[in-house]
Amino acid sequence: MSKFKTITTLTLLAILALVNFTAYAQSDSLWTLQRCVNYALEHNLMVQNQELLLENNRVNLNQSKMDRIPTLNANANYGYNWGRSINPETNLVTLQQQANGSGSLSASWLIFNGGNTLNTIRQNKTLLSNGENDLEKAKNDVILTIVTYYTNVIFNKELLANAQLQYNSTKSQLERTEKQVQAGALPKSSALDLQAQLASNELNVITSENTLQLSLLQLKQAMLLPGTSALDVIIPEIELDSSMLADINAEIIYQQAESTMPEIKSADGQVEAADLAIAVAKSNYYPSLRLNAGISTNYSSLIADKGLSEGNGTYTDVPIGYVGNSASGTAVVTPIENRDSFDYPTGQQLSDNFGQSIGLSLSIPIFNNLQANSAVQRAKINRERAIVQAQQERQTLRQTIETASNDALSSAKSYVSSYKRVQAQEESFRSTKQRYENGAANYTEYQIAENNLFQAKSDLLRAKYNFIFKLKILDFYQGKPIEL
Repeated sequence: MSKFKTITTLTLLAILALVNFTAYAQSDSLWTLQRCVNYALEHNLMVQNQELLLENNRVNLNQSKMDRIPTLNANANYGYNWGRSINPETNLVTLQQQANGSGSLSASWLIFNGGNTLNTIRQNKTLLSNGENDLEKAKNDVILTIVTYYTNVIFNKELLANAQLQYNSTKSQLERTEKQVQAGALPKSSALDLQAQLASNELNVITSENTLQLSLLQLKQAMLLPGTSALDVIIPEIELDSSMLADINAEIIYQQAESTMPEIKSADGQVEAADLAIAVAKSNYYPSLRLNAGISTNYSSLIADKGLSEGNGTYTDVPIGYVGNSASGTAVVTPIENRDSFDYPTGQQLSDNFGQSIGLSLSIPIFNNLQANSAVQRAKINRERAIVQAQQERQTLRQTIETASNDALSSAKSYVSSYKRVQAQEESFRSTKQRYENGAANYTEYQIAENNLFQAKSDLLRAKYNFIFKLKILDFYQGKPIEL
């Protein structure tokens, strides 16, 4: 009995685990719009590229700031010479082998360069801000793309549901008709006609399923989600009414978008950066002043091998000539101080040869083949191009908003018209269906009424999601979060 209870308990636990796993798998495959957007933003290559460009702009800004501080460099060398070389002690040519070494430490500080450094910092700050706006623009493009494909998936899911509803309705009607045929109330042709209609409806279901799978694949590709990954979307409850059109004013929306859209901010930033580029180019007209300082020392093996000598206070008379005959004449002598020799350590030599320097260097541009003037002219041309580009961005934004506003109004009218058409077709189909069941209408009339209702519902779904998408586009340009 105990063994039976144990087996039963394990079986129940296994069932619960399977149920929980299935529930988790289903919830994991359901994707909300926000989840799709977050995944796409994390994996999109254009966004990643803009992030790298932004990081590069940040490095450029930091480097331009560091250009304000002095530079410090150290140099050292050591070599061995044989053959003809210069004796560093006598500065004469020698054939002795020698080893030489030297070391130096130099510093340089740019004091003035016509404002080039300062304006370069300002320019790089502007370019960094532009990079942030370009990154935001790339993210917005990804969001709009995902919203487009996500909305298309929802639309195709509802189309599939509509096709399945028509299939189930025809199937139920066929079952009733077959019973009436068996009872002799209807001819066999009525059932055959419905069988043909059911096959046609089944084809519509298959076509809708294929269309849905294609739209899901397009959404996955836009997200950079592997095509084999499970993905299903949640159909949100969306209520549409005419009040949604109350705030549609293209001019007001444009004014809001002009102050918030990153592409406009980036275009204006390019104009500002172009102004600073002119200032940077003009700095080449001015002199540059630099403060330089350094320390150095050197070593030679010739001096080290020879060593040092120092007078000891005693003298020796050394003949330098004779008075009269050289053999019997009086020698002319001069006293030479006797010297004691001792080693010359390397450290002592380096210390004795230690030197320092400091100075100013001034560079005055006089004539450089008009390079400075050409740079200024190019910078001014680039500024004009930036102004034109900013105007073009504004023009594109205005036209996009005007088109979106017009599309929203048109899609609203289409939605209202489609809704009324569905109501009329539903009433017509109910009437025709009742007449068909009572034998007052033939199959052709029934089929036409059913197909008209199916097409009306499909058109309503298309108008509905087209209207929703156009409204979301306008919400986007007004700075509102896009939600479904």
